Amino acid sequence: MLSKPAFNLLKLVVLSFILGGCTSITPHESLKNALNKTFDTTGYNYTSSTRITKIVFPKNETNTTSEEEQTATEKLSSLYVQKGISVLRGFSFGLNGAVDYADSIKSEATYDFHYNRDNVETSIKLPFLFDYSTKTLYMGKTFLNTIFPMKEEDEGKLIRLDLNDSFITTLISEESMKQFDEDKVRSLNSAMKEGTLKAFSDINGSYFKYTPLTSDEKLSGSIQKIHISLDRNQSIKLVLTITDAMIQKMYSESILSKEIYGSYMFLSDPKQLTHLMENVNVRFDFDFGINAKGRIALVESLINASDKEEKFALGIENITSLNNFNTPHFTLDPKSSGSIDYMEVFRSWKEFFPDKTPTDSLPEEEQISDYEQNLTI
Repeated sequence: MLSKPAFNLLKLVVLSFILGGCTSITPHESLKNALNKTFDTTGYNYTSSTRITKIVFPKNETNTTSEEEQTATEKLSSLYVQKGISVLRGFSFGLNGAVDYADSIKSEATYDFHYNRDNVETSIKLPFLFDYSTKTLYMGKTFLNTIFPMKEEDEGKLIRLDLNDSFITTLISEESMKQFDEDKVRSLNSAMKEGTLKAFSDINGSYFKYTPLTSDEKLSGSIQKIHISLDRNQSIKLVLTITDAMIQKMYSESILSKEIYGSYMFLSDPKQLTHLMENVNVRFDFDFGINAKGRIALVESLINASDKEEKFALGIENITSLNNFNTPHFTLDPKSSGSIDYMEVFRSWKEFFPDKTPTDSLPEEEQISDYEQNLTI
């Protein structure tokens, strides 16, 4: 017979087991809840990196040369292709920034074009801040500051481009300008939320599973990881569901023309899609890291696509981390650093490099006539 302390301990163990079983949720439900919470935030900071993991091109199968010449040509062609592929694999595209939807929408992004291979590392960064309420784009310091030198008193200021400027509006089409409307941006974000939630909700729960976290994933703030591996049909369905939600909303907001919308509806038709995709293999793999507050802290995605004969293959990896939910931090601040209109930068550039056209030279016609006159004397 159990003693009273032992009996009480047994009750606690049984109670914990029962409560744990009642409160545990499936990976499918856990991800849906995390997506909802993440989309409902008013802003966040993000870091994203994309790179090519695999690339295969079809071999040249032409037979227009002799066997010996063809072999030499193929070897040379193959060498250049492999070298080109090696260079491509050394490139990555980074995107770091912040988004704030609380009051007026602000979006900051630093585009990082990075190369790192064979002891060569180089990076070009372009920082931008866009204020949707005023339709103003600010550019931080880049290599362009060297090409277009600024006056000493303007050093450190952001370069300001007002999209309402008459010159800029002539360069940007009317349809493109609609994408910078604050209400339309909120509407598109809502469509993205609806499409993403529906896309992952429609996937069978058997595709979802909990997996252990790596040390790097724990550092991102994740306490739980959900892995999803989708086959060809599920991958295509996921893309179409999200894309369809965005296209329908963009068309209803008059951002897309009837011609573009009609082309999309034609290509997304099941009959057309089956014909277009019958020779394509595609597979999506996702790892979602969820933080202690139930939001998405990390997304690792891998896309592999190829034709059925695998003469062409492409693999793309993206790793995105999210943090500072509802309290995003911005590195570009026009109020504290000040800003200068882009036209002022061009005027400064012209001052540094003035037009050196001589003013005392004779018109070309007079020069020729004098020359001809001298010849006749």
